[in-house]
Amino acid sequence: MIYRALTIPAEPTIADLKAVVPDYAAMCITVMQAIADRHDNAYPFVNTKLNLITGEDFADDDPVRGKNAVNGWIQGRALEALAGHARWLAFQAGNEKLVEQLERSMRQVLSQLRAMRAKNDGYLSFFMYQDGEPFRLDRSGRPTPLDKKEVQTYGFSDLFSSKGMYAAASYLGDEDTILEAREYIDAVEESIWDNTFRSDQISLDQKNSVEPKTGYHSQGPFMIQIGSVALLTEAGHPTAIERGLALIEHELGSYANLDERVKGLEEGDFWEGVSEDGNPYLDDNGVLLSDPGHSLEFVGLSMKFICAAEAAGYADEDQRKRLAEIRDVLPIVLARNFANGYISDPGGISKAFDLTTRTHLNTDMPWWNLPETIRSVAYCLFYSKDETEKEMCLRVFRDCHNAFLKFVRPDLHLMAYQTRNSFGEPVDVIPATTDADPGYHTGLSLIDTITVVESLKS
Repeated sequence: MIYRALTIPAEPTIADLKAVVPDYAAMCITVMQAIADRHDNAYPFVNTKLNLITGEDFADDDPVRGKNAVNGWIQGRALEALAGHARWLAFQAGNEKLVEQLERSMRQVLSQLRAMRAKNDGYLSFFMYQDGEPFRLDRSGRPTPLDKKEVQTYGFSDLFSSKGMYAAASYLGDEDTILEAREYIDAVEESIWDNTFRSDQISLDQKNSVEPKTGYHSQGPFMIQIGSVALLTEAGHPTAIERGLALIEHELGSYANLDERVKGLEEGDFWEGVSEDGNPYLDDNGVLLSDPGHSLEFVGLSMKFICAAEAAGYADEDQRKRLAEIRDVLPIVLARNFANGYISDPGGISKAFDLTTRTHLNTDMPWWNLPETIRSVAYCLFYSKDETEKEMCLRVFRDCHNAFLKFVRPDLHLMAYQTRNSFGEPVDVIPATTDADPGYHTGLSLIDTITVVESLKS
């Protein structure tokens, strides 16, 4: 497909959104073709180990960026992306070979993650060697063995991998692995609710500290798990709708300022953590941290779940009422957190915002929050019956789309720079992982956007 890099004009319409859909399709297909072509049977993992600034592959022997540093987040996300793209492409003529390539990769990665889990008593880690042995980085940044006791709790690698395994196994029709993955999803979800879940992230950016804090409870696991129950809902799992509602209601009740819950904050503000008493977590400097991108991602995943729950047709009367109530609140969260995070010049959403002082804490702008927000806006626009709300959605879609074009590299498989600074320059800052996006944040978000926008009435 031809990529045209169309921008959306100042006064956007539904027709303008539909006009950019072919560019989104081109991005998804081109990126996944590059990932498929990079796959090597001798390396049974998705390989996105390339520098998105230089376009060069990282050295194989680089202890952190090279092939022997397998990232649990990336491989789990990759499985979900491979399955999502293959399912989408299967309905389009001319992509049969690419679908076959994605299926081969999917089978290999799925088999490998199952073996790595088995080796580690059912757990995965942020960093692992190819044989599944987990490691961490010492103070000098060098790999050092990770004590097995440190792996005996579920973390984000398990969260991403459980839903990735379920998506892939469902696509492949692998009943045994579907059951294994569903049990994995259930176990991870239980750990989130009983507060034994621990972040396994190893910080690779000094400005994005992920050190554990006593008495701090993050919204992140609840948010990502919404994506897992959305997959279960689509499959007709009998408990999925109630589980999804519980996750979203917890997020809105604990991490969002609605109906003036917290005096002095704006309606719709969304914070990253709460303290033991359930109140917004203030650090020693009085900072109330918000990651606008996470807030906006929450809206999209929640809307995706709602859409799946309504399409499934088995929600009871109480659940349908709660779905509608949530649906009406999410545009408030969308509008507020986009306003908090968006930097109009040069265009992008900041990594961190202080809700106390109403200032940006980190003006680096990662790529991923833009397609995630585009998906969120598309869903909100689909459900909106209010003209003012529709106009807000169109403006946010326009700003995110036009900003995202500045990240996309037509000369590098239509992949995106990971991070730009407040001057608009690509910078060698790692938002979370050294590996490039395997079609998860960008591709899956854009596929949902394509589907929703194509259904809108002009």
